[in-house]
Amino acid sequence: MTFKKFLTILILTLTIPCYAKENTDKFNYINMDWWKNYNDEILIEHFQTLYENNHDLKIAALKAKQAEENIRLAGANQLPQVGFDGTFSRVFRGPRTQFGNTVIPKYIQNEIFLPLNASYEIDIWGQNYLNRKSAKKQKEIIDQQERAAYIYLTSTFAANYYNLIKMDELKINLEKIIELQKEIVSMTERKYNAGLASINEVLNEKQALVNFEKDLNTLNENKKLLNNQMTVLLGLNTDKEVEHSNFDSISYPETPDSISTVVVQYRPDLLSAESYVKKVGLDVRVARREFLPKFILFGNIGFNAYNWNRIFAGETFLANAGIMPTWNIFSGGAKLARYRINKYEYKKAVEEYEKTVLTSIQEVNDALVESKTTKANLVKADEEFSLEKEKHELSEKQFSIGDSSRLDEMKSEVNLYLAKQRNIAAKIDNVISTISLYNAVGGIDYTKAETLTL
Repeated sequence: MTFKKFLTILILTLTIPCYAKENTDKFNYINMDWWKNYNDEILIEHFQTLYENNHDLKIAALKAKQAEENIRLAGANQLPQVGFDGTFSRVFRGPRTQFGNTVIPKYIQNEIFLPLNASYEIDIWGQNYLNRKSAKKQKEIIDQQERAAYIYLTSTFAANYYNLIKMDELKINLEKIIELQKEIVSMTERKYNAGLASINEVLNEKQALVNFEKDLNTLNENKKLLNNQMTVLLGLNTDKEVEHSNFDSISYPETPDSISTVVVQYRPDLLSAESYVKKVGLDVRVARREFLPKFILFGNIGFNAYNWNRIFAGETFLANAGIMPTWNIFSGGAKLARYRINKYEYKKAVEEYEKTVLTSIQEVNDALVESKTTKANLVKADEEFSLEKEKHELSEKQFSIGDSSRLDEMKSEVNLYLAKQRNIAAKIDNVISTISLYNAVGGIDYTKAETLTL
């Protein structure tokens, strides 16, 4: 084998990356089968826009890519390092250069040094291996944070979406109330002019109208603010109203009476806390190995010449190799301090994990209680609306037979619309509570979990 072939093979061997293939498949962050329970294609289309344009999700994805590069960076320490450190110098030697009794006279010459230097730390204690495992655990943490961002933003957008539907329906209903109240004010004023009503009655009806109009102004403002928030989530630069379904087409999953305790294990914050405990445990082991000596293989191969025309001559070839043990015996307590820092961080991570477990159970419990409460309130709101509807039908019958005035019938209709307002709000609150529960359990279909009361 010629020297040039040998040199080529050596360079290729030392420089070709040999990273293990990483799993680049992302988590199934969003359970789209779950969102099909709402039977809303417009909402699903918005989700697609959200995932493509949302800046928070893009930032989370970039953090995940950074974590992948950190794994490669940690893996680089497990590979040989090859570099070129050539020098060219002009040497001016004085006449006092002496070897024993031999004195070298004054001389001037060039020195041309063209070596490839290679070094490799023998990972006897597995320190570099543990560093790479720690980087992989950090990647798992970042993945769970990205998953949490998807779940949170999806839930937030969906809740805003249904609030927008609620506001539209409330606005339609409130505008009918205002029209009725204007007629009531007009009729009460005519009664007052005819001496059949007091001024207090007129003022009360006008005050009610003013309050309804204030409510409409507030509703329009909140609707505009909510629409602005949703366009930001969608990453759109527009003031157009976000498209949504109508109130009558709403459907949603039923709230279970109980949820299995196992659902908390799917929460991204719990999985992230678990990975962090493992990562810090690896960091402690790495810090402990800092007390041990290191062994570095080194060598160089190249040319050392004194004239340009003799650079690649046979006699200028040089090569050497060896092993260099290094042991930093005393560093002023820095190693011990780093070890203790990581050890205390591990204890903190364990405490954080246990706290996260309890917090997860609490949040699932709270979301379940909220969902049950909104469901019960919806039942009562339906009952109230049915009762108010019966009362209004009775008022209409009384008016038709002359047993009550048109004014009484209109006031009854206003009360009916007010009951409908509460019914609309109760229904949307119940829908949003199912979304909150989905978010609390970590983005899984909690209706399919094993039945075990928390």
